[in-house]
Amino acid sequence: MKKYFANPELKLSSVILFLLTTIFLFITLFALKIYNNNLKDDYIKSVGAITARVIEKDPSLEKEIVPLITREASKEEREKGAELIKKYGLTESLDNELFPYINDVSKKNNYTIIFIFLFITLIFFTLNYIQYSFFYKRIRRLTLGAKKVIEGEYEININENKEGDFSKLAVSFNSMKDIIRNNITELEKEKQFLVDLLSDISHQLKTPLSSMMVYNDILLSKELEKEQRENFLINNANQLDRMNWLIQSMLKLAKLDAKAIEFDKESQSLNETVSEAINALDTKADKAEVKINFQEDRDIVFYHDRLWLEEAIINIVKNGIEHTPKGGTIDITLEENPVYRRVIIKDTGEGISEEDLPSIFKRFYKARNSKKSNSVGIGLALAKSIVESHNGIIEAKSKLGVGTKFILTFHCYNI
Repeated sequence: MKKYFANPELKLSSVILFLLTTIFLFITLFALKIYNNNLKDDYIKSVGAITARVIEKDPSLEKEIVPLITREASKEEREKGAELIKKYGLTESLDNELFPYINDVSKKNNYTIIFIFLFITLIFFTLNYIQYSFFYKRIRRLTLGAKKVIEGEYEININENKEGDFSKLAVSFNSMKDIIRNNITELEKEKQFLVDLLSDISHQLKTPLSSMMVYNDILLSKELEKEQRENFLINNANQLDRMNWLIQSMLKLAKLDAKAIEFDKESQSLNETVSEAINALDTKADKAEVKINFQEDRDIVFYHDRLWLEEAIINIVKNGIEHTPKGGTIDITLEENPVYRRVIIKDTGEGISEEDLPSIFKRFYKARNSKKSNSVGIGLALAKSIVESHNGIIEAKSKLGVGTKFILTFHCYNI
């Protein structure tokens, strides 16, 4: 019952129904009163006419008859009277028309009942039309809204400022609309992502594939010395390594962007993660004659996926090695306070111009002043995706000819 009256429309219809029933009761009582008055009037006329005829025949009976008609007759008297007039054919089965006074009262009563019925029926239908046209108007608004959503219009809003099921339906409709819009937006993003991914793969693999095809044609069509053949094979091997790294990096980036990776996060040493990343780059750093310094004052425990965060740090340090001249250094420090955990990677490389700095985390972006011609420009984009997947922030500060500093910040409330 409480749920029933939670709807203002049902409250209103119940009140209206109660009022109409009350009005119908009073009208019926009023009609019955009129009927009783008419019945008394006809009774007086009928009995009065009989009394007048009897007294006219025998005036001496006046004092006896008048008291008889003003008091209630006994059961025996009523039965004797009924038997007496029955001899003359006056019974209940006779038509009303044979009782002129009763016939008039009956007709008036029938007309009154019919009028009351028609009047109440008209009121009920009128109110029913008003109320349910109001209901269906709101339903039609929902239907129109659903049609617009199907057609791709999502700006429509169904507002219901009253409590009850219609308001709940409106809230559910708006939620459904937003979910559908978000899902379609995500699908469009995924579709565009696939298009961009295929385009990127095609573009990035075109150059190494072309080089390999040229080298292969030369190896097949020309007689070369052993040293030349080895050089071509080494170049092909380098191109294959580059393609393998490129494909692996792009697949990782694609999985991160598609949120298809479940990170195995646990509370573990950030120092060990950084150390493992540095160890993976020892050979590359030695070959480039770049020194990596890791300053760690104390062990910092951080909730993260070691393998993936190590991948991010490797890409940033690798970028520093590639853009730092021989004899340069890369300094890595860790910071911890009640607000955040932070990894700072600073190199003494060629630096990045202010114009290029906002775009360095875009995939396949290459700075205009970069001296590294074979740089792909995917490492920093991958690092950014990994850091953000750990609810962190990555930023870069740089100055041409001085070096670049990357700052990875992980706030404590995200840990």
